[in-house]
Amino acid sequence: MKRIRNKYRVLSVLLLVVLMSCVQDDDFSVPSHLNETENKALNIILEGLENGTITEISIAALKTQFIEGEVVQFASHSVVKGYVTSTDKTGNFYKEIYLQDSPSNPTAAINIVLNQVDSYNQFNLGREVYVSLQDLYLGETASEVLAIGGAEDGSRVGLLTENQIKTHVFRSSETLDIVPLELNFSDINDNYIGMYVSINNVEFPDNLQGQSYFNAIDDFDTQRKMQRCEGFSYEEFILETSSFSSFKNEILPTENGTIKGIISKSYGGDDFVLVLNDTKDVEFADSRCTPLNADDFTVIYEETFNDAVDDETLDTEGWINFSERGQVLWTEQIYSKNGYAEFGTFGANDTSNVAWLISPGVNKDEYENVFLNYKMGQHHVISVKNTIDVLVSTDFNGVDVLNANWTKIDAKVSTKYDEWYAFKDSGLVNISEYTGTLYVAFKVTGSGTNEALDGSYQLDDFRILTEK
Repeated sequence: MKRIRNKYRVLSVLLLVVLMSCVQDDDFSVPSHLNETENKALNIILEGLENGTITEISIAALKTQFIEGEVVQFASHSVVKGYVTSTDKTGNFYKEIYLQDSPSNPTAAINIVLNQVDSYNQFNLGREVYVSLQDLYLGETASEVLAIGGAEDGSRVGLLTENQIKTHVFRSSETLDIVPLELNFSDINDNYIGMYVSINNVEFPDNLQGQSYFNAIDDFDTQRKMQRCEGFSYEEFILETSSFSSFKNEILPTENGTIKGIISKSYGGDDFVLVLNDTKDVEFADSRCTPLNADDFTVIYEETFNDAVDDETLDTEGWINFSERGQVLWTEQIYSKNGYAEFGTFGANDTSNVAWLISPGVNKDEYENVFLNYKMGQHHVISVKNTIDVLVSTDFNGVDVLNANWTKIDAKVSTKYDEWYAFKDSGLVNISEYTGTLYVAFKVTGSGTNEALDGSYQLDDFRILTEK
């Protein structure tokens, strides 16, 4: 009897050793092969795509099917393909995965809400995934993030069930490296939600020194402010960390560097946030940055529009307010005692409106390093065709706008993705290459009769500067 008991003890020890060699610290290895059921289902999709019985739709095209405030059910036999950008391995994502349309330089991304935890074992970072859309739903989550779901939950989309995951979401054998898309905080908008991005020159404010990623007084998520130097001030953005994340008690770094993560939204959809897959994506080892000092620059020309008369046609001294098409001109506006210039076509009767606002000319030959700086905002801009361009000319005679040579420059402008009424700093736009007398123009294209093109653009704190 003693020998038998010892035999079982040895077998138990051997079994324990085998189990420990397979699993350590809950770090399950991601399967490199597909099971028979997955292979069969995926092959059916691939064969259908090849013979035309199944249609592939891009993520960008898929998102255009969304109707504001509604949940839409897919009827057609189509699939969407993407690459996993998020992982719940550290617990910072919960019952969701994000897919973007390409491993590098993505153009669109989508959320999938699913009733599954530890999904990283199946849908690991970079995994190519096919989603069979028929009978699934497209709608917004409680965070106002556009997602594919398995049910209609009032005006929101509900989770895919376990059975729906098995019959609608299929991984291929491909796992590719996801190359982060490089952005600035000011670039981030709705279009980037779900993408794996990288932001350089980032740091946490001084008042967060010694703090951890998660604040123990919060119930679910902690929002920590991040900042990066841009021009004469800081750009700011929010890092959001879940109370369930494995790294929540790690101390925030005090240096400056690069951070990578997924663009998402806070609960309720009020703010854009960055969500980490892992703190390995926080590479802060550089010295902290310092915004530009205005004392290092000389202002050649400045217009704050603080002499504006609310709702009057703009007639600021030296500026040219010109309509190329339509009757609408730039106006002067005041909000909270701040004056600014604005152009919008709401309520106008013109099918096409093109309007210019042109600065006074500045003789650049007197200076070497010259920069343009301004603040811009928008409201009710909902179409990429409702545009604003920044142009410069050195042969404009101050009168004949259309016969001058105008060059569009690479400068930050507001877009439909930006928050309404929020002025953003352009940073320093280098215009040193131009010689002679330089004019800067802001040209808006819109429509008074097309509601998709009647948004408004706002301009404030225009400056031409040179380094001392």
